[in-house]
Amino acid sequence: MNPSQLQNHFDAFYEDFFCEMCKYGEVEEVVVCDNNNDHLIGNVYARFKYEEDAQTACDALNARWYAARPIYCELSPVTDFREACCRLNSGEGCVRGGFCNFIHRKEPSKDLERELELGMKKWLRARGRDKRSVSRSISPNGESRRRKEV
Repeated sequence: MNPSQLQNHFDAFYEDFFCEMCKYGEVEEVVVCDNNNDHLIGNVYARFKYEEDAQTACDALNARWYAARPIYCELSPVTDFREACCRLNSGEGCVRGGFCNFIHRKEPSKDLERELELGMKKWLRARGRDKRSVSRSISPNGESRRRKEV
Protein backbone atom coordinates (compact mmCIF):
# COMPACT_ATOMS: atom_id res chain seq x y z
CA MET A 1 0.00 0.00 0.00
CA ASN A 2 1.22 3.48 -0.75
CA PRO A 3 0.99 6.27 1.89
CA SER A 4 -2.22 7.69 0.40
CA GLN A 5 -3.96 4.30 0.56
CA LEU A 6 -2.76 3.79 4.14
CA GLN A 7 -4.14 7.20 5.15
CA ASN A 8 -7.49 6.45 3.49
CA HIS A 9 -7.68 3.10 5.29
CA PHE A 10 -6.83 4.76 8.61
CA ASP A 11 -9.35 7.57 8.02
CA ALA A 12 -12.10 4.98 7.48
CA PHE A 13 -11.19 3.30 10.78
CA TYR A 14 -10.96 6.65 12.61
CA GLU A 15 -14.37 7.78 11.35
CA ASP A 16 -15.93 4.42 12.26
CA PHE A 17 -14.49 4.58 15.78
CA PHE A 18 -15.38 8.24 16.34
CA CYS A 19 -18.99 7.78 15.19
CA GLU A 20 -19.39 4.66 17.33
CA MET A 21 -18.13 6.52 20.43
CA CYS A 22 -20.55 9.40 19.80
CA LYS A 23 -23.40 6.96 20.46
CA TYR A 24 -22.38 6.96 24.14
CA GLY A 25 -21.80 10.68 24.71
CA GLU A 26 -19.84 13.76 23.75
CA VAL A 27 -16.35 12.83 22.59
CA GLU A 28 -13.71 15.45 23.32
CA GLU A 29 -10.67 13.68 21.90
CA VAL A 30 -9.62 10.49 20.12
CA VAL A 31 -6.03 9.24 20.27
CA VAL A 32 -4.81 6.35 18.14
CA CYS A 33 -1.38 4.88 18.96
CA ASP A 34 1.06 4.34 16.12
CA ASN A 35 3.53 2.47 18.34
CA ASN A 36 4.83 -1.07 17.89
CA ASN A 37 5.67 -2.01 21.49
CA ASP A 38 3.56 -4.55 23.35
CA HIS A 39 1.84 -2.20 25.80
CA LEU A 40 0.72 0.39 23.19
CA ILE A 41 0.19 -1.43 19.90
CA GLY A 42 -3.44 -1.29 18.84
CA ASN A 43 -4.47 1.08 21.62
CA VAL A 44 -7.17 3.64 20.88
CA TYR A 45 -8.38 6.17 23.43
CA ALA A 46 -11.59 8.20 23.50
CA ARG A 47 -11.90 11.01 26.02
CA PHE A 48 -15.51 11.80 26.87
CA LYS A 49 -16.88 14.97 28.42
CA TYR A 50 -18.52 12.96 31.21
CA GLU A 51 -17.06 10.00 33.07
CA GLU A 52 -20.39 8.15 33.18
CA ASP A 53 -20.51 8.22 29.36
CA ALA A 54 -17.01 6.70 29.28
CA GLN A 55 -18.16 3.96 31.68
CA THR A 56 -21.24 3.22 29.55
CA ALA A 57 -19.07 2.98 26.43
CA CYS A 58 -16.57 0.75 28.20
CA ASP A 59 -19.26 -1.64 29.42
CA ALA A 60 -20.86 -1.86 25.97
CA LEU A 61 -17.57 -2.29 24.09
CA ASN A 62 -16.35 -5.15 26.26
CA ALA A 63 -19.13 -7.27 24.78
CA ARG A 64 -18.14 -6.43 21.17
CA TRP A 65 -15.76 -7.53 18.45
CA TYR A 66 -13.99 -5.50 15.75
CA ALA A 67 -12.35 -7.00 12.62
CA ALA A 68 -12.93 -10.52 14.00
CA ARG A 69 -11.12 -9.70 17.26
CA PRO A 70 -12.57 -9.09 20.73
CA ILE A 71 -12.45 -5.57 22.10
CA TYR A 72 -10.82 -5.16 25.51
CA CYS A 73 -11.88 -1.86 27.02
CA GLU A 74 -10.98 -0.25 30.33
CA LEU A 75 -11.09 3.24 31.79
CA SER A 76 -7.79 5.09 31.77
CA PRO A 77 -6.62 7.49 34.49
CA VAL A 78 -5.03 9.72 31.80
CA THR A 79 -6.95 12.97 31.44
CA ASP A 80 -4.38 14.97 29.45
CA PHE A 81 -2.94 13.09 26.50
CA ARG A 82 -0.41 15.83 25.80
CA GLU A 83 1.65 14.48 28.69
CA ALA A 84 1.36 10.88 27.48
CA CYS A 85 2.39 11.65 23.88
CA CYS A 86 5.97 11.72 22.64
CA ARG A 87 7.00 15.33 22.07
CA LEU A 88 9.84 14.30 19.75
CA ASN A 89 7.53 12.41 17.42
CA SER A 90 5.76 15.58 16.27
CA GLY A 91 8.98 17.53 15.76
CA GLU A 92 12.35 16.31 14.52
CA GLY A 93 11.48 12.66 15.02
CA CYS A 94 11.82 10.23 17.88
CA VAL A 95 14.98 8.11 17.81
CA ARG A 96 13.10 5.18 19.40
CA GLY A 97 10.57 5.11 16.57
CA GLY A 98 7.50 2.95 17.14
CA PHE A 99 9.13 1.35 20.19
CA CYS A 100 8.99 4.56 22.24
CA ASN A 101 7.20 4.28 25.61
CA PHE A 102 5.26 7.47 24.94
CA ILE A 103 2.31 7.57 22.54
CA HIS A 104 3.06 8.29 18.89
CA ARG A 105 -0.26 9.64 17.63
CA LYS A 106 -1.62 8.58 14.27
CA GLU A 107 -3.54 11.57 12.92
CA PRO A 108 -6.56 11.50 10.61
CA SER A 109 -6.56 13.69 7.52
CA LYS A 110 -7.36 17.34 8.24
CA ASP A 111 -10.52 17.20 6.09
CA LEU A 112 -11.91 14.24 8.05
CA GLU A 113 -11.02 15.84 11.38
CA ARG A 114 -12.81 19.07 10.37
CA GLU A 115 -15.83 17.14 9.09
CA LEU A 116 -16.16 15.13 12.33
CA GLU A 117 -15.73 18.26 14.47
CA LEU A 118 -18.42 20.15 12.52
CA GLY A 119 -20.74 17.12 12.72
CA MET A 120 -20.25 16.98 16.51
CA LYS A 121 -21.01 20.71 16.87
CA LYS A 122 -24.14 20.35 14.72
CA TRP A 123 -25.30 17.37 16.78
CA LEU A 124 -24.72 19.30 20.04
CA ARG A 125 -26.70 22.32 18.76
CA ALA A 126 -29.58 20.08 17.66
CA ARG A 127 -29.56 18.28 21.01
CA GLY A 128 -29.95 21.52 22.97
CA ARG A 129 -28.50 22.48 26.31
CA ASP A 130 -26.77 19.71 28.21
CA LYS A 131 -28.63 19.19 31.49
CA ARG A 132 -25.45 17.90 33.17
CA SER A 133 -23.44 21.06 32.51
CA VAL A 134 -23.26 23.92 34.96
CA SER A 135 -25.78 26.64 34.17
CA ARG A 136 -24.39 29.86 32.72
CA SER A 137 -27.59 31.82 33.31
CA ILE A 138 -27.77 34.86 35.56
CA SER A 139 -29.59 34.59 38.86
CA PRO A 140 -32.18 37.23 39.90
CA ASN A 141 -29.59 39.07 42.05
CA GLY A 142 -27.33 39.50 38.99
CA GLU A 143 -24.67 36.94 39.93
CA SER A 144 -23.68 34.08 37.72
CA ARG A 145 -24.94 30.66 38.83
CA ARG A 146 -21.76 29.00 37.61
CA ARG A 147 -19.72 27.28 40.25
CA LYS A 148 -16.85 29.45 41.31
CA GLU A 149 -13.42 27.89 41.30
CA VAL A 150 -11.79 27.99 44.73
